[in-house]
Amino acid sequence: MGSPEAYYLPHLYSGLKFHSSSEPPCYGALETPIVTTGTVIVKPLYSIIVQYANEIFANGNPRGYKYPLPITPGGSCIARIAAVPSDATSLKLGQLVFVELTVRSREDPNIKVLRSFHEGPTEATKRLMREWCNGSWAKLMNAPLESVHALDESILVEKLGYKIEELGSLSQLVVPYGGLSDVDLKAGETVLIAPATGSFSSAAVHVALAMGARVIAMGRNETALAELKKLAEPGRVETVKISGDVEEDFDALSKFGPIDVYFDISPRPASTSSHIRAGIFALRAGGRMSLMGGIPGDISLPYWHISMNGLTIKGTFMNTSQQAKDLIKLLERGVLKIGTRAGMEVVGKFRLEDCEEAFNTAAAKGGPGKSVYFTPNEEWSVAYR
Repeated sequence: MGSPEAYYLPHLYSGLKFHSSSEPPCYGALETPIVTTGTVIVKPLYSIIVQYANEIFANGNPRGYKYPLPITPGGSCIARIAAVPSDATSLKLGQLVFVELTVRSREDPNIKVLRSFHEGPTEATKRLMREWCNGSWAKLMNAPLESVHALDESILVEKLGYKIEELGSLSQLVVPYGGLSDVDLKAGETVLIAPATGSFSSAAVHVALAMGARVIAMGRNETALAELKKLAEPGRVETVKISGDVEEDFDALSKFGPIDVYFDISPRPASTSSHIRAGIFALRAGGRMSLMGGIPGDISLPYWHISMNGLTIKGTFMNTSQQAKDLIKLLERGVLKIGTRAGMEVVGKFRLEDCEEAFNTAAAKGGPGKSVYFTPNEEWSVAYR
């Protein structure tokens, strides 16, 4: 059996630690994790700060996310490998990687948590979160081997010309890819994405185009819809404004012909929005619906219409490890476009010590196609490995 490989790892490293969602975090020393079987240690370069971070880890956590305290938050990141376990078969020291937000149980991959964000509802998910509660808002982080995905730097950076910071948009793109893959979206099909102007829903437009589909993007923000229409050649992206009336929305969608897939990633307040029923009615017989949204309560469904037309409704929470790898392949083959060439931009990069300013910037400037990062470590290239 092989031995773990590692760069020099100090006994202590620096990171943010939150003792309460009503008090500022401490920036200080944390104990370096041990390299164990199945666990990778990385040095985060660009750690995502979601737009609503100040509603989870500050201001009393108005979103009500459940997580253990104290905690070092931080979900997905672009990082380099600092230590690899003895059972790693391909990852190398210094390698550029994408680390997922999602952590899955090794006994049952259907048991998932959002690392350092939400521990889920069951004792099993809470136990999983306790093991992986500390995240990427620190100079080091341990991660499950299956949540760490290699990025081909020679292709992405040297050949395709992406900046390393641009790769952080994978964190938004991988989520809708899970739902679209689960309903088997095929090239040439028409997919309705409604709503389509949020962070994850607009990312779904990029992903669906890369998968070869025609997209109907639906939302209330006409300016954002117009920007989405520019993502592809004429006819590949059509837009519809949500009117608030089911019949009117259905009539607007019907102009584009039968819809194969309806992808819904609605936010919390959308349970009574007109777009949900209109989207279901617009599906062709045998059509599929992907539910990935955050509505906490019940929604009204046209039961008879669904059964008579043989519609399939598939719920998806995040994505699988293999789906993350498949999405990276789309990026490395040049099929999926990201960064400035796809209308995405980095609007803020912050030291860990500047947490308050970082949260405020994420809230004010983050969102669809806009990334805000903590930068715990300076970029270091192939020459320094």
